[in-house]
Amino acid sequence: MIEINQVPIFSDIPIDELQQIIPLLRERQYKKNHVFMFENDQSDSIFILRSGKVKVYRGQEGKEVIMGIELPGDVIGEAEALTGDSHRIATIEALEPVAAWQIAKKDFLDLVDRYPSILRRAYDIMFARVRVLNRTIRYLTFCDVRTKIANLIMDLYYNFGEQEKDDIAYKIDMKINHSLLASMVGITRESISKTLNDLQHEGIIEIRQKYIYVLDLNHLERICQETEEVPALRKWQHGTILE
Repeated sequence: MIEINQVPIFSDIPIDELQQIIPLLRERQYKKNHVFMFENDQSDSIFILRSGKVKVYRGQEGKEVIMGIELPGDVIGEAEALTGDSHRIATIEALEPVAAWQIAKKDFLDLVDRYPSILRRAYDIMFARVRVLNRTIRYLTFCDVRTKIANLIMDLYYNFGEQEKDDIAYKIDMKINHSLLASMVGITRESISKTLNDLQHEGIIEIRQKYIYVLDLNHLERICQETEEVPALRKWQHGTILE
């Protein structure tokens, strides 16, 4: 669980002054699948994730499109606060147990006035999210099903991939279900299942207990080679968590 001095949006604030921010923060705990923000609802709160992952999505008629996954250190709701619009632009749901700080809009804007670096960091965050959305739109618009899924797996690898000891495969350290993958690339669960089975039969990936293992990273990269010319831009973390 991260602490206040590890939150990227506060990274330019002197350490001794960070302690003055803590009384403004309220600790919140959310269970897996809990929705703590609904699109178009009115709310003045900003959230800072301390642990766990959440999905950001828009829904309609029982379907959803995932716009992003937020990680510890990420801020949620700052865009609405800074633009003066209290209507939420998306729904936020916990993918696993989540710990977060909640701060009131007025307190957050007071901090922005006191520390202009927060505003600069917030704009950096918003631009990074736009970049992720642009790439998602490219997947949805120009790629066939196989290339969409290959790119999504590569994105997951860049964000959650790790090589386990004595294992030649790269484990994507995030439990995945077909419904989640389908919502991230806008295709049916049936298409997800077929393509994942094909990739397993080809020896490119393996799925064990809802975890994806990348067995042949070079082959996966070849499928994706024309869709992301700067691989580092696949990272979703909007700023580096400070040690």
